Amino acid sequence: SIGNLILAGGYLNNRRQLDQVIFMFSKLVNVQGNVATTVNDNLHLGAALENGQTLIGQHLITGKEVTPLESPIKDFFLCANLKCSKPTQTSLQKKKRKMIGEAELICFPPGSFYTSIAANLLPKGVAKAVRDNPCPKVYIPSLGTDPERIGMNVDDTIFKLIDILKKDAGTDCPTDKLLNFVMIDSENGVQLKGATKSKLKEQGVEIIDQRLITPQSAPYYEPHMLVAALLSLI
Repeated sequence: SIGNLILAGGYLNNRRQLDQVIFMFSKLVNVQGNVATTVNDNLHLGAALENGQTLIGQHLITGKEVTPLESPIKDFFLCANLKCSKPTQTSLQKKKRKMIGEAELICFPPGSFYTSIAANLLPKGVAKAVRDNPCPKVYIPSLGTDPERIGMNVDDTIFKLIDILKKDAGTDCPTDKLLNFVMIDSENGVQLKGATKSKLKEQGVEIIDQRLITPQSAPYYEPHMLVAALLSLI
């Protein structure tokens, strides 16, 4: 997209410092709020598939620029370069930890499950910062088909999200410290299984089921309805 090209060009022209580029771009498009990276390191995404194959690079994982995945993702990690499949680690900076800690609402939004959502939870300290903030935390499942989600339904993504968060926050961390709500529109969008609802309730996670999709916005969420629903949690 044009936006990605602008960001890539700015990234290369600013000595590979993405924070500065995002700040300038957000002002250019008049974003109402602060936009920041999780980390400012030059890393790549890697995925180990259940069939034994390992993919390095977001372009191979999304299933949009190349053939979609033929096997579910078993493990998802960061690596130093495109030629190395050895997982590496990076840590959340103090400034970014402070931003998460001051948030009034933490939202895990619609998007490609692994490369858009899980990727931002991989740096060490992110889930701990989420855990330590007592604000409401909500997950809004994506609508439609996500090539990265092969082998997983919407119910599975909820528990996978929790698992990813607990890798950093600690396996003994109560689920409701990491997630409080799952927001859906079961009449016009996705539906959850009864067993999923029961399990989430046991873990202190509430299902918010309300109208979020209109005939005009389908198959996507209606932006104003979604924003209003999110603001009601604050």
